[in-house]
Amino acid sequence: MGAAPSLRRRALGLGRAIRTFPEGERARRRARTLRRLRRIGPRRVIWRGLERTAKWVRLLVTKHPGTTKVPVFIVGCNRSGTNMVCRAIGASPHGWDYPEREFSLAFNGYYLRADWVVERLVRFTPAPIVAFGSILDSQFVDELLARFDGARAVWVYRRYPDVANSCARMGWGDHLRDLVRWVARGELERLGARGRRVAGETVSLFRELARGDLTDEEAASLYWYLRNQLFFDLGLPGDARVLLVQYEDAVLNPEEAFRRIFRFLGFPYHPVVIREVSADRVGKHPRPAIGPAIAEVCDDLQARLDARYAETSGWRPGPDRPVAARH
Repeated sequence: MGAAPSLRRRALGLGRAIRTFPEGERARRRARTLRRLRRIGPRRVIWRGLERTAKWVRLLVTKHPGTTKVPVFIVGCNRSGTNMVCRAIGASPHGWDYPEREFSLAFNGYYLRADWVVERLVRFTPAPIVAFGSILDSQFVDELLARFDGARAVWVYRRYPDVANSCARMGWGDHLRDLVRWVARGELERLGARGRRVAGETVSLFRELARGDLTDEEAASLYWYLRNQLFFDLGLPGDARVLLVQYEDAVLNPEEAFRRIFRFLGFPYHPVVIREVSADRVGKHPRPAIGPAIAEVCDDLQARLDARYAETSGWRPGPDRPVAARH
């Protein structure tokens, strides 16, 4: 009897067999959904629906370069530009995007729905490139690539001080402190799906760094480390199906960066994809005060990500690293 609700949820595509949501998350979801519903006006909903319908019709009559479907999973850490990349792919004459959502055809509580739902969305969407903004499924990206034919992944990373500032301004401090402390105590099951595949080295590191008086920005920086360390822990640098993208380069040099993304996907680049790409959030706020021990480990991970990005693109770090330079 105990397994029946889980099986029903999986059959309906409402969730995965694993426990997805961390402790207390369902109550937060309900409150968050109610707040957002109050803010959404009917005019906005109607306009967005008409926009998407028009795009769907255009895709039906567009001659695409081939019929092979390419599911693309946009992954990484929150507040790192994943939505921007997902929308840009969806703006292509050959692309469609399913951005991360609380509840939609592709997502339930920001997690991807069951595989059969994703498969049908890929099959019936009238675009060869189908992008999913699946950042909360980043820990499963290698498994997603194995399960979906022709799949690709784009891992987007951003400088951690800007991510920390953004998370703090979103009011996520208390929630991120909880996540970080649960990791430090080895209580990974309390993180739900995000607690899966966290390396023992990360748990040990957090045990040293997650002191009792973490600031909002320090908790966000450790969370940034938790999520981006997965890129290396999952062995993704050597996977030809995964493209690493630096947010700062993507917004400061959008044409070069998005040409590279579409070359990776095997489709032509079109200038319309960068129409809404803006660099106005790079270094928008002063660097936050982050303790030296936390800054050291985050700087080291940032350097490893930068080094890998430099190996696979024309980008080279400038004097202060956020300024992207190209040869």
